[in-house]
Amino acid sequence: MIKTTTYSDLINYAYNEHGLIDGDRTQRAIDGDPNLKSEYDEIFVVMNTLDSAAPQVPDRCIEKILQFC
Repeated sequence: MIKTTTYSDLINYAYNEHGLIDGDRTQRAIDGDPNLKSEYDEIFVVMNTLDSAAPQVPDRCIEKILQFC
């Protein structure tokens, strides 16, 4: 049976949420399909961008929190 690799599979693979067999299957699919590799690379760029983004908390929120301390 042939199993196609979905966008969800790529995201799970990027976050290392696959088991050994599914991870290996996804890696082989990425290696064998330039379009799939491109999609995976885009996911990886977005993940790195999100990881490096620092959340900005408005001063008014900090002031409200400090009122309760």
